[in-house]
This record gives sequence, C-alpha cells and structure tokens, in this order.
Amino acid sequence: MADVPPPTSSELLRMVTELQQANQRMAEDNQRMQNQIAQLERARLEHNNNNREQHGNDERQSLPTHVSDTPQYRNDEEQQNEESQPEDEGENPDNSVGPFTAEIMNFQLPRQFTLPTTLTPYDGLGDPKQHVKKFRSIMIVNGASDPILCRCFPSFLDGPALDWFCSLPADSISRFQELAKQFEDHFAASAIYLHDSDYLTTIKQGPQESLKDYITRFTKVAMSIPDLHPEVHLHAIKSGLRPGKFQETIAVAKPKTLAEFCEKAKGQIDIEELRQARKSEKSAPKDDERARDTKKGFKPVPRYESYTQFNTKRDDIIKEILNSKLIKPPRKAGNYPEPKNIDKSKYCTFHQKHGHTTDECVIAKDLLERLARQGHLDKFIAGHMQKRTVSNSEQPSIGQSSKEKDKAPAQPRGVINCISGGYAGGGSTSSARKRTYRAMLMVGDVDQSSEPIPDIPELTFRPTDFNSKHTNYDDPVVVSIQLGDLIVRKALLDPGSSADVLFFATFQKMKLSTNILQPYSGDLVGFSGERVPVMGSAWLQTTLGEQPLSRTQDIQYLIVDCFSPYNVILGRPFLNKFAAIVSTYHLCVKFPVQDNRVATIHGDLQEARQCYNISLKPIRRNTETRINSIQSEQPILAELDPRADFQERPMPNEDLQKVALTDDPSKFTFIGTSMDDEARIKVTNFLRANADLFAWTLGDMPGISPSVITHKLAVSPAA
Repeated sequence: MADVPPPTSSELLRMVTELQQANQRMAEDNQRMQNQIAQLERARLEHNNNNREQHGNDERQSLPTHVSDTPQYRNDEEQQNEESQPEDEGENPDNSVGPFTAEIMNFQLPRQFTLPTTLTPYDGLGDPKQHVKKFRSIMIVNGASDPILCRCFPSFLDGPALDWFCSLPADSISRFQELAKQFEDHFAASAIYLHDSDYLTTIKQGPQESLKDYITRFTKVAMSIPDLHPEVHLHAIKSGLRPGKFQETIAVAKPKTLAEFCEKAKGQIDIEELRQARKSEKSAPKDDERARDTKKGFKPVPRYESYTQFNTKRDDIIKEILNSKLIKPPRKAGNYPEPKNIDKSKYCTFHQKHGHTTDECVIAKDLLERLARQGHLDKFIAGHMQKRTVSNSEQPSIGQSSKEKDKAPAQPRGVINCISGGYAGGGSTSSARKRTYRAMLMVGDVDQSSEPIPDIPELTFRPTDFNSKHTNYDDPVVVSIQLGDLIVRKALLDPGSSADVLFFATFQKMKLSTNILQPYSGDLVGFSGERVPVMGSAWLQTTLGEQPLSRTQDIQYLIVDCFSPYNVILGRPFLNKFAAIVSTYHLCVKFPVQDNRVATIHGDLQEARQCYNISLKPIRRNTETRINSIQSEQPILAELDPRADFQERPMPNEDLQKVALTDDPSKFTFIGTSMDDEARIKVTNFLRANADLFAWTLGDMPGISPSVITHKLAVSPAA
C-alpha cells in the first residue's frame, strides 16, 4: 500500500475550521434541545403540584367544621364548579403535560442527539402516511428509539396538526405506533389524490412540444404513481407520441424495455436540438441586416416600379398590421431624436416620428407592397375591386367598418384564393371497414354502452337566413375557412363525401412540407368508380367562422394531387366534428359554438358559381395515341380480357408479414399478423419445410394441363 502524503498546513487549517463550525452547530442544537426538555419538565412539575394541592384541598373539605361544609352546601359548590369548568376549559384547552405517559416524559435524551432540520412540518395538508414515513426514515438514520420518536414528533407539526396534538388527552400515548395511528386516522381526509396507471394514457405529446419536454413531463407524473409496472410505463409513453417519423421508428423497432426506448429517444432528442441550433444560427444574420437598415444616413430607394392601390389609408393599414403583430415596428420607433426645425404637421405611423408622412415613407410603401404581393393584404385590395360593382346605397358605413375592425381577432398570415374513401366507415383499409360493419350487425345481439350524446343547441333555418336577393340556382355551398394561420377560400361543403380532401396545389400554396404527411393505404373512389391515389394524410388546425362566433378543431385531411376548382372539400367527417348542418336551400351552414350559441356562415355565391362553371369545362390531358395495329377498328382491352378494370382482385382482410422460406431472399411469402406467436412459429416452420412445393419460375411447374390454368396475352388474334 502506498504511503499517504501528510496534509499541508492550509489543509490542516481548513479541517480545523470545519470541525469548529460543526462543534458550534452541535452545541446550538444541544442547547435548543435542553431548553425544550426544561420546558416540558417545568410543565410536568407544575401539573404534579396542582394535583397535590387539589388532593389536599379535597382531604381538608372531607371534615365538616363550618356551615359551608354541610352536604347541602357542598352539593351547591360542586354544581357551581361544574358550571364554571367549561369556561376554564375554553380558556385553557391545552394541557401543559402533553399526551405522553410518564415513562416517555422521563426518558433522558442522549447528549449528542440533534434534532433533524430537513423535514418540513406537517400543517394538516398532504398525505399523513407519507409524513410519518419520512419522519421515521430521518429519525432511524440518527439512531432514535421509540421514546425519542414520540418526543420529537411534535416538533414537525404546525398549524391545525399541532392544535390536534395539543388536544390529545393526557397519559394516552405510550408508544409511537399509537401516536402514528391516531395521526393517520385523523388526517386521512387530507391525503393528496395520487393518479393511477390509467392516467398515463391521457398524456399526449403536443403538436409543437419537443420529445425532451414530453418525456420530462411524462416522467414526473409516472414517478408519482406507486408500484407502476415497467411494461405499462413503456406502453403508455409510446402511445402518447405525436404521429411522425419517430413514432414510426418506435413502431418498427418495438423496444421491449424502457432502457431501449430511452436509447432511441436520445438520438431523436439530439437531432431536434441540432435542428433548433441551426434555426437560431440562421436567424442571427437577419437581425444583423435589420440593424444595418436603421443606420443613420441611409437614404432608401423605391424597390418597385408600380405600387398597389389600397382601399384604406396606409396609416390605418400600418396600425392594423402592427396591432396584429404581422410585422414588428422599427427598433427605435418613438425614440428618434427630433431636430428643432422639424415639420410636426407630418407624421409617419410606421417610424412613429415627425418629419414625413406615411405616404411619403419609402420603407413603409415597400413593406406594404411586399405584404400585398404575398397575399397578406388582400382584404384591403378586394374591397377596392368590389367598390366598382356596389352602389353607394349598399356600401357599409364607416362607423360600422371601424367597429368590426376593433372586434376582429389577430390577422392571419395570408389568404389562398386559389367522394368516397378516407377514414369514414371504420377506417382506411378494407379489413377495418369490414370489422366495423360486422360490429354494427352485432349491435342487436350484444349489449354495448353507447357514448353519451353531447348537448347541442337546436339548429333551425328560417326565411331570415336568406342572405341574397338572387334566385337559388342550386349552387353548392362554398365558404372560407382558416387552416393554421392561413385563410383558405373555395372550400366546398359536401355532405356526400366521406373524406375531407385537401388538394396538393393548395398544400403547396400553404408552403407545407411533405414530411408531415402520414402514410395512407387506399384510394378515393369517385361517382363513376374512378380511383384517385392519395399521397397521404395530415392533421391541420381548422377554424370555422369568425370571432366571437367561431370554433376550432383538428381535422385529418387526405392530400390528393389532381385537378379541382376547389381548394378543399369538406365532407361528413368535418361536418360531424363541428356538428354542422348544411342547408343548400338557404346556401348557409350552422354549427354550435361556446355558450350554446349558434353561428351561421353563408356561402359565397360568386365563388360557388365560378367553381361550378370551371368544373364543367373538359380537362385537357396529355394523351398520345399509339398505333399498334393497322386495322380500322382497334380492339379494346376489356374485350380481350374481361377481368380488366371490372373485377376487383381479392385483398387480404388483415395486415401481412413477410416470411423468407429459404436463404434466397427472392423466395418469400406473406402470412397474417393476427395469429399469436405460437401459431405463427408453427406456420412458418411448416412453410419452410415445404418450400420445394412452391413454383418460383416456369421451369418449376412443367406439364401442367391447360384445363388447370392457362396464361394468354391480351392481343388481338388477327394482329
């Protein structure tokens, strides 16, 4: 063993200082304990003296030597004492001795014993069992015995708990177990409610919440649940993940323990933090560019040759977009130094300074022009275009428009001007729809507890709901909705559609990334049986109506890449989510909002007729005719093979799993995933044992009779 070097003088000095401080703290604790013991001893002596005096008085009063000692007088005196006793008890309900027996009170505490200070006193709120458990663990570490536990327990009570302790009868506690039992029974109603494992299934990752924040929030709740099984913990944390790439990675990897899940999550958290760091690095140069623009001596030059003509003053537009936080004011807005000879009759709303007007400000004009070309100021342009067709008598008053502006919520970021299938009927796959249909047929045989019907106010349509003087030409109901922070026009309300469709052209205009698309298996089927492939699905926050009569829900849209005069088709899932009722006769839709009020949205007749006319025009397709035969009448594929485009091939009613039968990766087959592990192993072994019975090439099946199977090419016999 190597020799330990002797400590230096500085280390010795430091050790001596620490020992002195520790001794001082121990002396203070001992002094405090001695004071408490002395108080208890004085109280016990006073109580014993009072008892002896009272006992002596009783003995002296036992011999009647005076008129007052007669039995009749003693009865009157006892009655008076009984009447006065409640008053005395009310004045001094606390007994000075305490509830402990003489054995506990006479117990001498060790000289080196110190009272712990790490436990918070119990004030009547919280779990009493948890407080007793913490108290025991702290005192056991200090080597405390049962009398010490009894003597020290009142020091960790406060408020109503201390009042309860003082009200205990004298000589009623001989062991700490008795005190703990009475304490837990008395404050049992104050125990904090603890969540069980079922509560974990309600914790979901938010749309913008990082994986690190979600796991931290989930772990805090899970730690408070006693005896939580690790498998339940793992299943709940996986179920709460937000749909996305990481959720798909976990579904494929199938971690069996929390350690494996945390290992996968650590890599995803590192990726998210790296992306966040890159975003902050990209935003730094933009701040530098803004700082350069505010330098003194900068003379702006108009960036555009022509500017949009607005229907509102630029001052009012600047005020509104500043209040809606669409743009940020300059950093020195309102703090510019003003020269003495400045013209204070001119004021710029954007820079908040005198000297020039908002119309003369080149920076403000360029800013408004850029926002207008991006589509953020369409309402200030559309109103100008409508004034040409609206007469002066039909124009709204200025006071009314100003009130509407005051009530308007935060402005959206921009405006986009521009069936069967989906998740309705039980799911997106054929097997899911079949299971739902079979369950529906079994409703009469099996008692099922139906979900409570939500309380929805009565929705009625009246003649006053007509919003136009024009005759109803059986036009569709076309409205505007808000998707995220964008206003999307030309949204068709179609109760006959079983899916909510967002067309890919609109998806691109919204500048959304295809990375948010979730996989979708299946097509949309049209009126005449034509099928349209689905690119995927996406959840988008959708707002119907305007404040205060508006409602917001998360809607799952199917993204379809095909031509349509509409931007969005809102089908039955959307209408049912909003509990909306469409009246094609009144050309409006009604739906309930908060406080049992009903909101009404009227369709845009002009956009509805425009979309309807566009839908009737033939679609130009890039089709090239290929001549494969010189005959005048080209044979049709359906005549050569009657199965073509008519008979649907059989599809499996469940998900499939790929199984390799040999070492050759090209020789495989599929089995269902609904069977249990034992059955799947038996089927797999059986298939691999008989892999030689499968025909992988034409050479593996010679001599088959044409009556069994025949392969023919779909060509004309006369070709």
